[in-house]
Formats: sequence, C-alpha cells, structure tokens
Amino acid sequence: MSTLTGRSSELYCIDPQDLLKLEDAPAGFGSAADEIAVLIAPGRQDFLVSGRRLAEQAVRDRIPGVPVRIFFRPTIPWWNLAAVFIKPLRQKYKFTSAGVYHMSLAKLRELKIERGFRNAENAYKISRRWNISDEQRIARYRELCASLQKGFDDRYPIDIMLCRRAGIKDCVDDGHHRIGICVEHNIDRIAVRFRAAGALPHRLQKLLLRFF
Repeated sequence: MSTLTGRSSELYCIDPQDLLKLEDAPAGFGSAADEIAVLIAPGRQDFLVSGRRLAEQAVRDRIPGVPVRIFFRPTIPWWNLAAVFIKPLRQKYKFTSAGVYHMSLAKLRELKIERGFRNAENAYKISRRWNISDEQRIARYRELCASLQKGFDDRYPIDIMLCRRAGIKDCVDDGHHRIGICVEHNIDRIAVRFRAAGALPHRLQKLLLRFF
C-alpha cells in the first residue's frame, strides 16, 4: 500500500459477509500484507484490497467478525497540514465510506475510541451543538430509544472518523447516543460507516501513537 495512503489506527472486527460484497481494488493499490484491508475514497465504492480468502474462510467457519484495516486516500493536501488538526478546516475535506459494515458493539468499545458516553442523564446536554430545554432533550432521547427497540437500524450507522485525533487516532464521530442506548438495552450487532479526511505520514503516526 502506498505511503501516501492513510490508514485506520485500529483494526475493526467486521462481519466477513459484508467484505465479500466488495469488489477487489483496481490494480496498483498494492497489498496490505496478511491483513484484510478495505479502501474507501470520496465519491467511489469501497474496495477490498486484500484478504478475500481469509474472509471466505471466516464465512465457512461461521466466524462473526474478522479484523480489518481501513485505508483511504487523504483529501487534505500536504500543504494544508493545519486542516488535519483543526475541525472547522477539516470539515470541507471530510468524506464517508460508500459501504455500511456490521460488527459487535462490544468489540467496538474495546477499542476505546468513544469521545464520551451518553445516557438519559446527559443526553444532548454536553455538546455545544445542542441548545435545547431539558424537556426537549429527554423527549428526543426517548424517541431514539423507541427507534432501537427492535434492534439497530442500519439506515443510521455509527460514524467512525479515521485519524481524527491529531491526524493519528480514530474516534467515533457521530452516534454516541445510539451507543449508549445499545449498551443499556444489550443490543450488540450494530452498523458502522467510516469517515476520513487527512492523516499524518505513516512513519510519524507510528512514532506518535505511543503517546495515545
């Protein structure tokens, strides 16, 4: 895989059946050694870069999730490094994967990439994004709870931002309230998407990840 390609800081335990729906990456994208790897890009379908045989074997063995590295081509140009670190600058470059993937919520939480935990007490209360009354936020939270009573709705996946923190560390970008409700109601199978914009060079990431 090219050194110009960004990569997730984590391995995501994804349902192998989702991976087998992807087409192989076009020639020239290289390989990610023995990892199962998926490539996402703005305005394009997601591709399986490597690991198809591993995914096929996992399906035969009825393994519910296999570790996957997500790769992306950064949309932030090299000369605009500040946009990697500053959210308002980064927003214009952000894109979302075409595919939606299924995984275990327990496995996702093991990665410790949440930026906080939401529940009935602090729902829509912590972020400056929400400026609503207690009555409105409680009603909104109950409405979200009701929508998840029959299980996770794949139309509204959890969004994970690759290399969000300091251009190095993946973080949940959107969906903390849904995570909290799923924890409360023992809903484990969830749907996720991946977002990306920019990243530090891989060698620098490996060096700085020791401090995260």
